[in-house]
Amino acid sequence: MRALNSFIKAIITTALVGGIGGLRGALATGGSGAYTDTCGQVNAELKVPQPLIPQNLIGIGIINACICVTDIPVFITTNVVAIAGTALAGKTSVISAITSMVQAVGQVCHYPDHAIGSCIKGAPCNFQCKDGYQPSPATKPTSCICPKPYLECNGKCGLYKGCPSGKPYYRRDSLSRELICPTGMEACGIWGRNARTWECVDTMSDLESCGGCVIHLPNGYGREGQDCTALPGVSDVSCVQGQCVVHKCMPGYDVHASGAECVYNEDEDPLVLAAQYGVELN
Repeated sequence: MRALNSFIKAIITTALVGGIGGLRGALATGGSGAYTDTCGQVNAELKVPQPLIPQNLIGIGIINACICVTDIPVFITTNVVAIAGTALAGKTSVISAITSMVQAVGQVCHYPDHAIGSCIKGAPCNFQCKDGYQPSPATKPTSCICPKPYLECNGKCGLYKGCPSGKPYYRRDSLSRELICPTGMEACGIWGRNARTWECVDTMSDLESCGGCVIHLPNGYGREGQDCTALPGVSDVSCVQGQCVVHKCMPGYDVHASGAECVYNEDEDPLVLAAQYGVELN
C-alpha cells in the first residue's frame, strides 16, 4: 500500500509540474447546433478499482469541480486526481466513475445554437456563445444572436462585404483571392478534393489553417499555414493572430517556452512512471 500511495503522489506531482489546468480546454470543441448535456457541481472522492484486486475500490482524492458529461474525456486529462486514477485503473474506469458522480448531482442542460456549455459553480447550465455570436438577453441569456451591423455567413457572425456559399468552388481564373473571399479570409485548398477546389478560411483564427493555407491552390501565394491540432502532445490550442498558441499539453508533455508547441518529457510520462512502479495501464 505504501508503494501504491507513492505512485499516486508521483503521478499528481507530474501533473502539477506540467502545468495541467482545469476543464475549459473543452471550449475549443463542439458543433454549432443546439444540444443537451448533463452538468453538475461534483464534490466527492474518486474511487477506482485497485490494481490486482479489481473488486476492491481505492480512493484517489477529492474531485471538486463543475463538470458536464461530454467534457469528461477532456477533464480526466487535466485534473490531477483523475490523472492519478487513470494511471491506476485506466480511462474507462475513471470516465465511468466520474460520469456516475455527475449524474448523481447534475441536471439536464439545453444549449442554443452557437453555444457551448461552460459549467460553473451555482450555474451548471451556464454557456458561452462562439463563432462571433453574442448572448441574449444580456442577463440570464437563453440564446446566441448575431446583432447588427454584423451578418451571419456560413455559420459565423462578423463584418462581411458578401457571403459566399459554404460549398466548395472551382476557381477557373487568375483573379487574386482577395476578390473572391470576404475581407480577412483566404481561399485555401481542401483535403482530399480536386486540386482546384477551395473554401474561404479565416487564417488568423482557424485551427487547421493558422497563419495561412495548409493546402495552397495552384499558383497560390501567401505564407505557409499550420494545422495547430496536429501538433504532437497538444491538448488545448488556439490560433491567435495567425499563430498557434498552446494552452495545455497531454500528460508527458510540457508547453515549450515559446508557447507554440508541446515538448515530450519522459520524466512526466504516466506510462513511464507506471512501468517504473510495475503498474499495468489499460
